[in-house]
Amino acid sequence: MTAVADVETGRITRTLCEYLVGITYDDLPREATELVKIFTLEAVGHMVLAHAQPVSRMLVEYARELGAIGQAQIVGGGFKTSVAEAAYVNGSLAHADELESYGTIPGSGLVPPLAAGISVGDFKHSSGRDYIAAVVAGIEMQGHLGMAGIGACDRGFMGISLVGPAAAAVTGGKLLGLSVDQLQNGLGTALPLGNGSTRGCGSMAHVHEAGVPTRSGVLAAQMAERGFTSCVDFLDGAHSWGMQYAGLDGKRPYDEAKLTEGIGGELFTLTAGIAPKRYGSCGLTHQTIYGTIKIMRENDIGPDDIAHIELRVPPWADRIAPFREPISGEQAKFSIRHGVAGLLVGGIPDLPYTHAFDDEAARDPRYVAARQRVTLTVLEGESVRGFADQTVIVTLRDGRRITEVVSTLEDTTYTLDERVAMFKNTVRSLGDDTADQLVDVVLELEDHSVADIIALTN
Repeated sequence: MTAVADVETGRITRTLCEYLVGITYDDLPREATELVKIFTLEAVGHMVLAHAQPVSRMLVEYARELGAIGQAQIVGGGFKTSVAEAAYVNGSLAHADELESYGTIPGSGLVPPLAAGISVGDFKHSSGRDYIAAVVAGIEMQGHLGMAGIGACDRGFMGISLVGPAAAAVTGGKLLGLSVDQLQNGLGTALPLGNGSTRGCGSMAHVHEAGVPTRSGVLAAQMAERGFTSCVDFLDGAHSWGMQYAGLDGKRPYDEAKLTEGIGGELFTLTAGIAPKRYGSCGLTHQTIYGTIKIMRENDIGPDDIAHIELRVPPWADRIAPFREPISGEQAKFSIRHGVAGLLVGGIPDLPYTHAFDDEAARDPRYVAARQRVTLTVLEGESVRGFADQTVIVTLRDGRRITEVVSTLEDTTYTLDERVAMFKNTVRSLGDDTADQLVDVVLELEDHSVADIIALTN
């Protein structure tokens, strides 16, 4: 790939579409293809694990009752529905346990391109190679949107909902074989549908905000395939996507140049620092969980040794994960205090850590009592940006105090073996033999099809 320079004014959308349609498996560095494989394996695991969640059961039954034409599989559901509805439910399932991969900017949440690729890939009997190329293209699309429009999150828009429709349209569109002209129409249909709101955090709406953009993008690609028309330059000029959502004021104004900056060079997949989650909760709860576990492990401390824990966090973290006394699993996933309290109940957890984040745990007297040993202090006047430093101060029963400052997404490096082990923990319901088969198929996906993955999950 060769970097694009000096994009002509008024041709941003066209330039992006030409670039994205042109991406093929053979263009991709091995590091990128291997990352897409492991992200896919993890996403499938999350879809399988999510069926125990009340929101997942609700959405799966909704799709089943529709009785729509059987085009694509609900992963782990045992039935097919229309490809757009499969994208909606699979996207929601991939987000329901809050275990999806993440980073620090919009575009690093990979559910829309992965769920779109799995759903459309199942529908079109796509090869693993075509799937990988399509997902990379979708990640490129949402990554450039996220870098250009990051200020939209300061205004309360949900990142995954904001950039996800375009990513799903690109991934789905490539698997449908859209031309450059068709993809421009697909983006013109999908881009105006992005928004979402951080106000949905702590409710089922937050889960839905991953499924809806996935469905919107897949539907936009399907309609473009049929000749549906739209604004074909929606990323260009006045009242464009970024002007509407990010705006030109604020601390992080819309930066149109980032939409095409560096395209054809190093892939967003490789530069964004995207990492899998260890804990089944909002990313902004992870720093304090990580810091507490580190203190416990390095000092050989058990829950009974701890008298009190103080958590010091910036306002942004408290805004997104504000629940002090959660009464549901959805609220527990967005409770900084509860995530740490769960460690006082269960100790250092096996990964992924999920036992604290369901309806039962939110109301369990043991967890309620443990929360009384955890204090949250919001550092007013500190950084309002997403992943600023958070501090854990553990006071032991013998009077000692141990402090750990946890920087932004600290220690997000994993070996392949560690990621595979976490995947196997998420798909225990399928049995060891099936889990091993899934690992083999997905990690050698260039020699398989999307249907081969689907067949092992139902």
